[in-house]
Amino acid sequence: METRRMTRAVLIGVAAVSLGSLPAQSQTVTFSTTGAFSGGGCSTTSCAFDGFTMSFTPVGSNTFLSGSLVDLGSFVTQCVSCTLGSIQSFPSGVLFTLTINQTDPSGGTGSFVGSVSGTVSFNPSFSSLVWMPSPNNLNIGLANYRLVLDNTGNFNIEAPIASQNPNATVVKAFVTTTPEPSSMALMATGIVGLVPVIRRRRLS
Repeated sequence: METRRMTRAVLIGVAAVSLGSLPAQSQTVTFSTTGAFSGGGCSTTSCAFDGFTMSFTPVGSNTFLSGSLVDLGSFVTQCVSCTLGSIQSFPSGVLFTLTINQTDPSGGTGSFVGSVSGTVSFNPSFSSLVWMPSPNNLNIGLANYRLVLDNTGNFNIEAPIASQNPNATVVKAFVTTTPEPSSMALMATGIVGLVPVIRRRRLS
């Protein structure tokens, strides 16, 4: 009889812990993005410099599972009337703001903000353009967005190439979520359910 009670308590505890972890693992995140330039003679939507243009293509509302690598939008560089082979500098004093508008698992907004600088050329293609965002990690409610950057903490923007003009460089981030309070409570219930079993084993 005692063995049956202990077995039942173990099964209930394990089930509660397992069920509590499921919502955290299957949590989804829904968001869209916007991007805006400022300073350096740029408009909100684009920067024009020495025959080149740079703009940003945001993403519409998308839903992803926690732990996914997601697209936040793309920098688009284009040679409109540039001089082939010449190296052109990006305007100084330009800031770019990438804003995430989240609706699930909780509503809210947050932004990565940083300067854009460097040089670019077309045919042959070359780019030292970088966006230097801050922060690198962004928390919006229960979700966290961690940008994929180089080892110096910058985002590298590609130049247009002859076979691909304009050229898009996708901004990516890992998105994860923390468990909801109800999930944590369910997991705690399962752990508490295992306490009597542990005590009985110690006494036996």
